[in-house]
Amino acid sequence: MFRKKRMVIDGVEIPEDFSGGSIINNVAISPDGTRYAAVTKSRDIVTGVIPPDGRITVDGISITYNRTGRRVHISGGSVQMGSVSASGSIQISTGGLHISSMGGGYGYEIDEGYSDLSKVTLKESTNSICIDFSQDEKVYVRGSTSAQPGIQGGRLFIDGLEGRLSVPQANPTLELDLRTSAGDISGDVAHKGRLRTSAGDITLSLYAPLTVEANTSAGDFDVTGMISEGRGIFSPPNAKPLGTLILETSAGDINVKYVAR
Repeated sequence: MFRKKRMVIDGVEIPEDFSGGSIINNVAISPDGTRYAAVTKSRDIVTGVIPPDGRITVDGISITYNRTGRRVHISGGSVQMGSVSASGSIQISTGGLHISSMGGGYGYEIDEGYSDLSKVTLKESTNSICIDFSQDEKVYVRGSTSAQPGIQGGRLFIDGLEGRLSVPQANPTLELDLRTSAGDISGDVAHKGRLRTSAGDITLSLYAPLTVEANTSAGDFDVTGMISEGRGIFSPPNAKPLGTLILETSAGDINVKYVAR
Protein backbone atom coordinates (compact mmCIF):
# COMPACT_ATOMS: atom_id res chain seq x y z
CA MET A 1 0.00 0.00 0.00
CA PHE A 2 1.29 3.42 -0.98
CA ARG A 3 -1.08 6.38 -0.95
CA LYS A 4 -1.38 10.01 -0.01
CA LYS A 5 -1.68 10.51 3.71
CA ARG A 6 -5.13 11.47 4.88
CA MET A 7 -5.36 14.64 6.94
CA VAL A 8 -8.20 14.69 9.46
CA ILE A 9 -9.33 17.57 11.69
CA ASP A 10 -11.91 16.79 14.39
CA GLY A 11 -13.03 13.72 12.46
CA VAL A 12 -13.43 15.61 9.17
CA GLU A 13 -11.17 14.55 6.29
CA ILE A 14 -9.37 17.41 4.56
CA PRO A 15 -8.72 17.38 0.77
CA GLU A 16 -5.64 15.32 -0.08
CA ASP A 17 -3.71 18.23 -1.60
CA PHE A 18 -3.14 19.43 1.98
CA SER A 19 -1.33 16.20 2.86
CA GLY A 20 2.11 16.92 4.25
CA GLY A 21 1.14 20.38 5.45
CA SER A 22 0.49 21.65 8.97
CA ILE A 23 -2.60 21.86 11.16
CA ILE A 24 -2.89 24.93 13.37
CA ASN A 25 -6.02 25.38 15.49
CA ASN A 26 -8.32 23.56 13.03
CA VAL A 27 -6.74 25.26 10.02
CA ALA A 28 -4.67 23.23 7.56
CA ILE A 29 -1.91 24.97 5.62
CA SER A 30 -0.88 23.42 2.30
CA PRO A 31 2.72 22.18 1.99
CA ASP A 32 3.64 25.10 -0.29
CA GLY A 33 2.07 27.64 2.09
CA THR A 34 -0.34 29.14 -0.46
CA ARG A 35 -3.73 27.67 0.50
CA TYR A 36 -5.72 26.88 3.63
CA ALA A 37 -8.55 24.58 4.62
CA ALA A 38 -10.48 24.94 7.86
CA VAL A 39 -13.13 23.03 9.78
CA THR A 40 -15.72 25.33 11.34
CA LYS A 41 -17.66 24.79 14.56
CA SER A 42 -20.53 23.50 12.42
CA ARG A 43 -18.06 20.93 10.96
CA ASP A 44 -18.09 22.45 7.49
CA ILE A 45 -14.92 22.65 5.38
CA VAL A 46 -13.90 26.01 3.99
CA THR A 47 -10.94 26.38 1.65
CA GLY A 48 -9.23 29.32 0.06
CA VAL A 49 -6.06 31.03 -1.03
CA ILE A 50 -4.04 32.63 1.75
CA PRO A 51 -4.34 36.42 1.18
CA PRO A 52 -1.27 38.61 0.71
CA ASP A 53 -1.38 39.78 4.34
CA GLY A 54 -1.59 36.14 5.47
CA ARG A 55 -4.62 36.77 7.69
CA ILE A 56 -7.17 33.96 8.03
CA THR A 57 -10.20 34.23 10.34
CA VAL A 58 -12.29 31.18 11.25
CA ASP A 59 -14.95 31.18 13.99
CA GLY A 60 -13.56 34.33 15.57
CA ILE A 61 -9.96 33.13 15.71
CA SER A 62 -7.46 34.93 13.50
CA ILE A 63 -4.33 33.32 12.14
CA THR A 64 -1.67 35.40 10.44
CA TYR A 65 0.63 33.25 8.37
CA ASN A 66 4.01 34.49 7.17
CA ARG A 67 4.83 32.29 4.21
CA THR A 68 8.45 33.39 3.89
CA GLY A 69 9.43 32.68 7.48
CA ARG A 70 6.77 30.00 7.99
CA ARG A 71 5.72 31.92 11.11
CA VAL A 72 2.20 31.96 12.53
CA HIS A 73 0.54 34.36 14.98
CA ILE A 74 -2.76 33.22 16.50
CA SER A 75 -5.15 35.51 18.36
CA GLY A 76 -8.64 34.85 19.68
CA GLY A 77 -10.68 34.04 22.72
CA SER A 78 -10.38 30.26 22.57
CA VAL A 79 -7.07 29.17 21.14
CA GLN A 80 -6.73 25.41 21.67
CA MET A 81 -3.16 24.26 22.14
CA GLY A 82 -4.32 20.66 21.84
CA SER A 83 -5.30 21.26 18.24
CA VAL A 84 -1.88 22.45 17.17
CA SER A 85 0.02 20.02 14.99
CA ALA A 86 2.98 21.37 13.07
CA SER A 87 5.50 19.47 11.00
CA GLY A 88 8.34 21.41 12.56
CA SER A 89 9.29 23.13 15.77
CA ILE A 90 6.76 24.93 17.98
CA GLN A 91 7.91 28.09 19.74
CA ILE A 92 5.87 30.08 22.26
CA SER A 93 7.01 33.59 23.15
CA THR A 94 5.68 36.26 25.49
CA GLY A 95 3.33 38.87 24.06
CA GLY A 96 1.35 36.39 22.02
CA LEU A 97 1.23 32.85 20.78
CA HIS A 98 3.71 32.24 17.99
CA ILE A 99 3.96 28.91 16.22
CA SER A 100 6.80 28.16 13.87
CA SER A 101 5.60 25.68 11.27
CA MET A 102 8.34 24.52 8.95
CA GLY A 103 6.14 22.42 6.69
CA GLY A 104 7.48 19.61 4.56
CA GLY A 105 5.86 16.80 6.51
CA TYR A 106 5.54 13.32 5.11
CA GLY A 107 2.51 13.24 2.86
CA TYR A 108 2.34 9.51 2.05
CA GLU A 109 1.35 6.37 3.91
CA ILE A 110 3.30 3.22 3.11
CA ASP A 111 3.04 -0.47 3.93
CA GLU A 112 5.12 -2.23 1.30
CA GLY A 113 7.34 -5.31 1.06
CA TYR A 114 10.42 -5.62 -1.18
CA SER A 115 12.35 -8.74 -2.16
CA ASP A 116 15.67 -9.64 -3.83
CA LEU A 117 17.58 -6.74 -2.27
CA SER A 118 21.30 -6.42 -1.62
CA LYS A 119 21.25 -3.08 0.22
CA VAL A 120 18.80 -0.80 2.03
CA THR A 121 19.51 2.93 2.21
CA LEU A 122 17.40 5.18 4.45
CA LYS A 123 17.99 8.91 4.87
CA GLU A 124 15.98 10.62 7.61
CA SER A 125 16.16 14.17 8.97
CA THR A 126 14.38 14.46 12.31
CA ASN A 127 12.66 11.18 13.14
CA SER A 128 14.16 8.19 14.91
CA ILE A 129 14.84 4.98 12.99
CA CYS A 130 13.25 1.81 14.35
CA ILE A 131 14.40 -1.49 12.89
CA ASP A 132 13.33 -5.08 13.53
CA PHE A 133 13.14 -8.44 11.77
CA SER A 134 10.53 -9.43 9.21
CA GLN A 135 8.88 -12.84 9.28
CA ASP A 136 9.85 -13.76 5.71
CA GLU A 137 12.49 -12.90 3.11
CA LYS A 138 11.20 -9.40 2.37
CA VAL A 139 12.14 -5.92 3.57
CA TYR A 140 9.09 -4.05 4.83
CA VAL A 141 8.64 -0.27 5.02
CA ARG A 142 5.71 0.82 7.18
CA GLY A 143 4.65 4.30 8.27
CA SER A 144 4.84 7.71 6.60
CA THR A 145 7.32 8.81 3.97
CA SER A 146 7.98 11.72 1.64
CA ALA A 147 8.08 9.75 -1.61
CA GLN A 148 7.76 6.26 -2.99
CA PRO A 149 10.97 4.29 -2.33
CA GLY A 150 13.08 3.56 -5.39
CA ILE A 151 14.89 0.40 -6.42
CA GLN A 152 18.01 0.33 -8.55
CA GLY A 153 20.37 -2.59 -9.03
CA GLY A 154 18.99 -4.48 -6.06
CA ARG A 155 19.26 -1.44 -3.77
CA LEU A 156 16.27 0.08 -2.00
CA PHE A 157 16.36 3.86 -1.43
CA ILE A 158 14.02 5.37 1.19
CA ASP A 159 13.80 9.15 1.45
CA GLY A 160 12.46 9.76 4.95
CA LEU A 161 10.48 7.40 7.17
CA GLU A 162 8.36 7.97 10.25
CA GLY A 163 7.58 4.40 11.16
CA ARG A 164 9.37 1.06 11.14
CA LEU A 165 11.82 -0.78 8.89
CA SER A 166 11.73 -4.59 9.00
CA VAL A 167 14.50 -6.66 7.41
CA PRO A 168 14.93 -10.44 6.98
CA GLN A 169 17.26 -11.91 9.59
CA ALA A 170 17.86 -14.97 7.40
CA ASN A 171 19.53 -12.91 4.64
CA PRO A 172 23.13 -12.42 5.86
CA THR A 173 24.28 -10.73 2.64
CA LEU A 174 21.92 -7.77 3.00
CA GLU A 175 23.68 -4.49 3.78
CA LEU A 176 22.23 -1.55 5.73
CA ASP A 177 22.96 2.15 5.24
CA LEU A 178 20.75 4.08 7.68
CA ARG A 179 21.14 7.73 8.63
CA THR A 180 19.17 10.24 10.69
CA SER A 181 20.21 13.75 11.65
CA ALA A 182 18.36 14.32 14.93
CA GLY A 183 16.72 11.03 15.88
CA ASP A 184 17.78 7.84 17.62
CA ILE A 185 18.45 4.46 16.01
CA SER A 186 17.16 1.41 17.86
CA GLY A 187 16.06 -2.17 17.37
CA ASP A 188 17.36 -5.56 16.23
CA VAL A 189 20.08 -6.05 13.61
CA ALA A 190 21.88 -8.98 12.00
CA HIS A 191 23.46 -7.30 8.99
CA LYS A 192 26.63 -5.48 8.09
CA GLY A 193 26.58 -1.84 7.09
CA ARG A 194 26.66 1.65 8.52
CA LEU A 195 24.24 3.31 10.94
CA ARG A 196 24.68 7.04 11.61
CA THR A 197 23.02 9.75 13.67
CA SER A 198 24.21 13.25 14.48
CA ALA A 199 22.46 14.02 17.76
CA GLY A 200 20.76 10.77 18.80
CA ASP A 201 21.61 7.54 20.57
CA ILE A 202 22.15 4.12 19.00
CA THR A 203 20.67 1.19 20.94
CA LEU A 204 20.80 -2.23 19.29
CA SER A 205 20.53 -5.96 19.91
CA LEU A 206 22.97 -7.74 17.59
CA TYR A 207 21.95 -11.20 16.38
CA ALA A 208 24.84 -12.04 14.03
CA PRO A 209 28.62 -12.46 14.45
CA LEU A 210 29.75 -9.10 13.12
CA THR A 211 32.67 -6.85 13.93
CA VAL A 212 31.32 -3.67 15.55
CA GLU A 213 33.04 -0.31 15.11
CA ALA A 214 31.58 2.22 17.57
CA ASN A 215 32.38 5.90 17.06
CA THR A 216 31.02 8.76 19.19
CA SER A 217 32.44 12.25 19.67
CA ALA A 218 30.71 13.44 22.84
CA GLY A 219 28.93 10.34 24.15
CA ASP A 220 29.81 6.96 25.62
CA PHE A 221 29.61 3.44 24.23
CA ASP A 222 28.71 0.22 26.01
CA VAL A 223 29.02 -3.05 24.09
CA THR A 224 28.22 -6.24 26.01
CA GLY A 225 28.82 -9.87 25.07
CA MET A 226 31.69 -9.05 22.69
CA ILE A 227 35.49 -8.89 22.85
CA SER A 228 37.01 -5.41 22.91
CA GLU A 229 39.89 -4.94 20.48
CA GLY A 230 40.45 -1.33 21.54
CA ARG A 231 39.63 1.98 19.85
CA GLY A 232 35.92 1.19 19.77
CA ILE A 233 36.30 -2.07 17.84
CA PHE A 234 34.57 -5.22 19.10
CA SER A 235 34.58 -8.77 17.76
CA PRO A 236 32.15 -11.65 18.36
CA PRO A 237 33.35 -14.39 20.75
CA ASN A 238 33.97 -17.87 19.34
CA ALA A 239 32.83 -16.96 15.84
CA LYS A 240 34.30 -15.70 12.59
CA PRO A 241 32.91 -12.26 11.72
CA LEU A 242 30.57 -12.20 8.74
CA GLY A 243 31.20 -8.53 8.13
CA THR A 244 31.46 -5.15 9.85
CA LEU A 245 28.75 -2.98 11.38
CA ILE A 246 29.82 0.66 11.73
CA LEU A 247 27.94 2.75 14.30
CA GLU A 248 28.47 6.52 14.38
CA THR A 249 27.00 9.35 16.47
CA SER A 250 28.32 12.81 17.24
CA ALA A 251 26.53 13.70 20.48
CA GLY A 252 24.78 10.50 21.56
CA ASP A 253 25.60 7.22 23.26
CA ILE A 254 26.03 3.77 21.68
CA ASN A 255 24.67 0.68 23.42
CA VAL A 256 24.98 -2.77 21.82
CA LYS A 257 24.02 -6.13 23.29
CA TYR A 258 25.37 -9.16 21.46
CA VAL A 259 22.86 -12.02 21.49
CA ALA A 260 24.60 -15.35 20.83
CA ARG A 261 22.84 -17.56 18.31
